[in-house]
Amino acid sequence: MTTKRTSESNVERGPFAWLLITQVVFVAMSPVISSFPRGRWIQVAVLFAILIAGVYAAAARRGFLIIALFLLVPALFAWLGPDVFSVTEDEVSRLLSAAACFAFTAVVVTAAVAGHRNVSRETIIGGIDVYLLIGMAFMFLHQAVGIANPAAYTMDGKFLSELSSSAPEFPSLSTMLYFSFTTLTTLGYGDIVPRSSIARLLTSTESVMGQLYVAIFIARLVSIQVSQRIVQSRRSDES
Repeated sequence: MTTKRTSESNVERGPFAWLLITQVVFVAMSPVISSFPRGRWIQVAVLFAILIAGVYAAAARRGFLIIALFLLVPALFAWLGPDVFSVTEDEVSRLLSAAACFAFTAVVVTAAVAGHRNVSRETIIGGIDVYLLIGMAFMFLHQAVGIANPAAYTMDGKFLSELSSSAPEFPSLSTMLYFSFTTLTTLGYGDIVPRSSIARLLTSTESVMGQLYVAIFIARLVSIQVSQRIVQSRRSDES
């Protein structure tokens, strides 16, 4: 009995706080450092800090850990290849590899939170982590589509490629981070508009996922809380 309680406690104590901190740091600093000479390297460093925190979260289950490492190693090579290993790497493949890592991390944290039997601080933090991970995964997907098809998005009536033709990585991560979270939260200011069919599909999918996730997560918290009260009530009656 003691072993079982200990294992459940370890599962519910997952390393979600570090994952949340690294994501908040990335979201907060991206618009500020994007124009710095070393800004890209700082972004990449924080991104991999997020992924490492995700691998740590996946370590609770061996199968998840193997898959996480399987996704992380190619992503590491894809992002550092041109600068460290002198290997040419397609920008779109970089973004897709990162999107896969973030999406899988969201699945890992969701599975962990779904297994919680009590509403704790880690339950809430894990739920926030998943929401941010979804937005960041779509950030990479939106940027990949924007690079593959310069006519996929417009900003203030102009194609993104026309606004900064000298920037090889335009649209920037900070731009698509902003667009992704305004889409996920269904704010939709309308300054950036998807034009291609793939961009529209991504945008609509993200907005639906954002609404469904919030509704399902809140419903899950309520059901756990109700179950807790029923168990406590039964124990009180028995005593």
